[in-house]
Amino acid sequence: MAFYDILRYNIIYIIGLIFVLIISSVLLAKTEKGHLFFSKVVLRVPLLGKVFAQAFIATFCNTMSTLLFAGVSVLEVFDILTGMTANDVIKSAIVRAKDNIVEGSNISTSMSTTGFFPNMVIKMIQVGEESGSLPRVLEKTSEHYERKVDSTVTTLTSLLEPIMIVSVGAVVSIVVIALYLPIFSMSDVK
Repeated sequence: MAFYDILRYNIIYIIGLIFVLIISSVLLAKTEKGHLFFSKVVLRVPLLGKVFAQAFIATFCNTMSTLLFAGVSVLEVFDILTGMTANDVIKSAIVRAKDNIVEGSNISTSMSTTGFFPNMVIKMIQVGEESGSLPRVLEKTSEHYERKVDSTVTTLTSLLEPIMIVSVGAVVSIVVIALYLPIFSMSDVK
């Protein structure tokens, strides 16, 4: 009942606070530092950040494989891949890898210095470079990460059902307690 009273008497302030938070978040996201902050936050969200990163890795490998099969140069591939994401953390990792390639480093070494790409992707690119079949290896790596993303999303959706059932049960129990508590307290009155 106290929670209801707080909501009832302060609803205008609560709505105003939510409105101010939304507006300030949108304005902050439009600044360079704010966009970088939100890019980092998105990648650090439990489970979802991992899904976003893995989905980008799958897209990265698939696009790079397709472009290399088509005969596009490695530097142009990295330019194209930079435009594939709005996440500043991922963009800066791709730009750093490209800069290292321009300085004379091979692709796998330049990607390992960024700190974003998983070790498996770096090792697969290294194998592809050494064997001369980089596009084919990237295609297989892309398929692996697509399967990983699919299984993670399936797991998340299967976890969502019990969480929703428990949440609805908690709301219903609170409503039932709120309805019956006054009735039970009336029986105690003498």
